[in-house]
Amino acid sequence: MGITVSYKRITPQKFAEIQNDTEAAASFFELDLDDLDFSNPQAMIAKLQEQRSNEHNFRLEDWHALHFLLTGESSLSGDTQASSPLCNVVMGGTPTQFQATYGFVRYLTLEEVQDVADALSQISVEELKRRFNSTVFNSAEIYPNPSPGGWDEEEIEPLFELYPQLVEFFQNAAKEGDIVLLSSD
Repeated sequence: MGITVSYKRITPQKFAEIQNDTEAAASFFELDLDDLDFSNPQAMIAKLQEQRSNEHNFRLEDWHALHFLLTGESSLSGDTQASSPLCNVVMGGTPTQFQATYGFVRYLTLEEVQDVADALSQISVEELKRRFNSTVFNSAEIYPNPSPGGWDEEEIEPLFELYPQLVEFFQNAAKEGDIVLLSSD
């Protein structure tokens, strides 16, 4: 499994709380094993699936492909040259003090979340499909560079299927006044 970008919605109040309380932060970011019933595997699996599919969380494996489709930028340096708000979808945000597997957890402010939601709402799946060119993708070495053969319509299709859910995630976050945390793990 490769690098995944995780998105997590959080209220401004909860965000302020976890910044000032390391125990609250640990419980927010980590799975509490005490909440799992190891004697009942079905219940444990159901709880894990519920946590993973929570409407306040979103995971994206083809994050580099999405960033390239939205911005035209292929660099993985972390210092994006793309303009806001579309660069914020994957590579943006202000770093927090919380360590992620790759760098630090980043956050988007309420205004940035609204701007991302508005921008994503203007880009349809059909528009993303028009932007996709397998030759350009493979030349740019877009991560994870599927093999054999590299990127093609079949490889990119899961991203197109997931995109409306990401748009909805940001729309709901904006509507409910949530900050969005981004983490690369």
